[in-house]
Amino acid sequence: MNIINILRNYWKSIAIAIIILYLSFAPPSTFKKIPTFEIVNLDKIVHFLMYAVLTFVLMHDFIHHNKNNIILRSFVYQCVLFPILFGGIIEIMQSSFFAPRTGSWFDMMFNISGVFFGWLLIYLSKIKRIKV
Repeated sequence: MNIINILRNYWKSIAIAIIILYLSFAPPSTFKKIPTFEIVNLDKIVHFLMYAVLTFVLMHDFIHHNKNNIILRSFVYQCVLFPILFGGIIEIMQSSFFAPRTGSWFDMMFNISGVFFGWLLIYLSKIKRIKV
């Protein structure tokens, strides 16, 4: 698969990854004007949702563009492994290069929880009906 096909087939996944990068590296002052309604642990909810959406869309894009209607187990694992590694690298980079941002094991835990939730949603809605 060449780069043009990857961009054409996975543009939604790529866009979500870019949005996550922006949200992860933008200065915290960027988000001060957004009303939070004093939701406890809103940051953790956002981490969970970002990675659930990324995993769901990544797997959806693959399933949608897979002409053979066969899901390769290795790709399913990659769709789970990529967001986990992506989130881990972001947490490390936040601590190392993007002060006053900080990396957090709790953020990473919610990233991973979101990945598995995204996988579960796609599994229940699509993969169960397709031969694996």
